[in-house]
Amino acid sequence: MSRTGPDYVESEAELHRDLDLKQKQGEISEETAQSFRDLYEFAKELGDDVRIGKAKNANFRMYVDAHQEDYHTNPSVFSANVSGLVKIWPANMPYRDNEQPPVTWDEQDYVKFKRSFQGLQGIPQGDQEVSFQTLVSTGNLDAFEAIVEEFVSTCRQRAD
Repeated sequence: MSRTGPDYVESEAELHRDLDLKQKQGEISEETAQSFRDLYEFAKELGDDVRIGKAKNANFRMYVDAHQEDYHTNPSVFSANVSGLVKIWPANMPYRDNEQPPVTWDEQDYVKFKRSFQGLQGIPQGDQEVSFQTLVSTGNLDAFEAIVEEFVSTCRQRAD
């Protein structure tokens, strides 16, 4: 089954159109639409790449080269879907004792990132995801951006 086509948001123009339509139809508030736009702009400024697509709602993933380095699955730092979840992603799966880690940042850097994320209001202990609506309604969007910025800075420092 293909995850592309007219029902899927695949471009920046479609992302904005989807937000406008959902707001007009009362599915999301003006605050939610603007918050999603703000998070998208934040990701474009901080990230090395932002990709839209593969969902039926406004969505994107923010990629940072220093986060993924030589890790083979090309994970994003986080993904966001306006009608779904915001998820943070690790790039540090276990490796054998004799192998070099695929990234130069330490596993504890991600653990700190995850704990900071889980410290936001409305995020259950142990979760690496939260609904976008919860992130907005709890007033945690600025704090989330600060946590992401700190983690990305750490990844970039370790890569230098």
